[in-house]
Amino acid sequence: MCDFPAVPEVTLNSLMHAVLPTVSLDWLDSVCMKLISNGAIQNSKDNPRWKWLPQDPSTFQSHELEVLKPFERIVSAVVDLHLKRFESEVKFQLAWKGMSLDPDSSCPDGFFYLRKRLRRPSKLSWSDVIMPMEFNKLDNDYNKTEDHAKVIRSMHHILCNDARRRFVHGLTCENTTARLWYTDRCDVVGSTEFDINKDWRYLVRIILSMLLAPPDRLGFDPDVELVPSDDLDAEPSYDITIRNSDTEEATTYRTLDIIYNAGIDRMVGPGTCVWIVQQLVDGDLVGPRYVLKDAWVYEACVPEHVPLKEIREAQPSYAQYFLTPIDHGFAYFSVATHDNTHKTLRRVKLIPTNKALLTHSYTPSGRSQVTLDFFSDNAGYPGDARQEEYRGYLHLTHHPRQHYRIVFEEFGRPVHDLYDWGDIFIAIQGAWHGLHAMHLCKYVHRDVSPGNILLLPASGSLGKRGVIMDLEYAKRIDDIGSPPDGRTGTLEFMASEVSFVEHHRLLKMRRANLGGDPRRPPEELYPGPLPPFRHNPLHDMESIWWLCIWIMFYLVSIGESNGQLFASHCQMLRGEYSKHYFITAYTDFKERTAPLRAVSSLVAIMKTWSIAFKNHYHSSYEKQIALHTRLVYVRIDGDTIGASYQDGKAFLQQLKEASRLLPAGLISVPEQVNDGSSPIL
Repeated sequence: MCDFPAVPEVTLNSLMHAVLPTVSLDWLDSVCMKLISNGAIQNSKDNPRWKWLPQDPSTFQSHELEVLKPFERIVSAVVDLHLKRFESEVKFQLAWKGMSLDPDSSCPDGFFYLRKRLRRPSKLSWSDVIMPMEFNKLDNDYNKTEDHAKVIRSMHHILCNDARRRFVHGLTCENTTARLWYTDRCDVVGSTEFDINKDWRYLVRIILSMLLAPPDRLGFDPDVELVPSDDLDAEPSYDITIRNSDTEEATTYRTLDIIYNAGIDRMVGPGTCVWIVQQLVDGDLVGPRYVLKDAWVYEACVPEHVPLKEIREAQPSYAQYFLTPIDHGFAYFSVATHDNTHKTLRRVKLIPTNKALLTHSYTPSGRSQVTLDFFSDNAGYPGDARQEEYRGYLHLTHHPRQHYRIVFEEFGRPVHDLYDWGDIFIAIQGAWHGLHAMHLCKYVHRDVSPGNILLLPASGSLGKRGVIMDLEYAKRIDDIGSPPDGRTGTLEFMASEVSFVEHHRLLKMRRANLGGDPRRPPEELYPGPLPPFRHNPLHDMESIWWLCIWIMFYLVSIGESNGQLFASHCQMLRGEYSKHYFITAYTDFKERTAPLRAVSSLVAIMKTWSIAFKNHYHSSYEKQIALHTRLVYVRIDGDTIGASYQDGKAFLQQLKEASRLLPAGLISVPEQVNDGSSPIL
């Protein structure tokens, strides 16, 4: 789901210079002079306006859609002058004339599209659109907000339904007041307003940019080609070329089926897609099938193949608990430059105005009429979305993303798609071993979740086993030169300290050791501040604990109703204080798990395991306090890591054995809800 109540406003000039295709000043001046000379622009010096557009379009007495006709004439006037010198595959279309979008349930009022990429001659597809537009003859706050929401919805729909897209432009206009819009995998922004009569040169600049742009400057990825198909209603297939990061050898893979695309449902974020693919050689599919993952990862993150290679080589006995990478590379914006949201997709920095543009409007009854809520048929499971960097609606992200692809040899089933307790704990046991290998190599994973743990089928000499995957947020434990960690990972499965973004267990121990009143502020109880927060191995291991608890609420026996309980549990997991008390306070744990009578044997093991975690944190933090020096960062000693690993290994085995006595026939709560047998309120 994507739901932005507001987005940042940036200056029009900075947005045009950053994201619009370049137009030479000479050509812009030439077109503008011809528009004046042929009468398309009237009163150019004193009170300019377009020939077909009155100063106040709200005076139109005709139907709302008729107001769009003048804009069509404006575009045609610019296009006609442009075509005398340049050919262009970019065309303009009003949604209500001739052709409509398929599906057209939320079609924008108008749009630019690429003619040569049409999948069918008489009907446009969303994959053809390059700039959606919204128009309204009345300029008021309500209409502005409505148009903001609609254009962002259209931009998002394009970005998330076409694997070729890296960014999308948009335009809104109320009366004569217009804004330029832009979205990529880091930000959604709108420009400052401009008047299409008084500031008509800006509009000409925007139109010319669309007409002159090559496909890559319109948002299309040159490394991804849409495969032609006679079945126009089938899921699209793509040919994706990867230039290997190590060898620079280019290999093309054809997508055969999509495994996961819930990551694209968020307006900003990694936009992760995963396909089953096969190599394409001279037009033929050859070799075995693989899995290709496509994601926009933070520039500061280590590419996933790097820690995978290091860990698999350093810990060969644990290599089976990781996927085997066979190809990897960054997408290229040009021959020599990686795709980067801030350095290639945008040519210059955006300049914020410190204002927010509303994207929700409300009817008099108080109910939202237009919201940016998007649901995918492949939405996965509750807790799908990672906790991305938090920022207010006024702020742009400071952390660029790069477009990265990696191909794996194996594919399996994620934990949230398993319905057998034995399989679930086999998968989690494998992930536990994989995490330990990472910790031995001085890495932390930082994003443990049900979607990042797979159960692989038996193959060769290896039996059925679990693997830990998605190492894109993996980070070196001793990387003290990097900024402190924030909330990284999936909220429901974060360790309680990660959700606080603070070593609160250490703080509590300091206070206790000094005999302080816990209600007093920490500066009165301890001379120095807590060290900057950093993710440590105990946090990774605690995430496995939270995952095990979550799965006990998530799965129920067929016929059992648990929807409201699961919803309540998920809500609890999103609060740092409620999470803290759940894992540390016996009464909270007992009260919240009391309804889990069907798995009470598993719950008892989980409580004992939580006590073990408390002891490991206490033991390690005691050693930190005993140093009597200001800590640069919290370091978990090797003995504690090893002891916690052995404890978890034993508890997971106990859970696996206890689960054998549980009844078979499980169903997930979301499936119950979809069947209508278990409502979530």
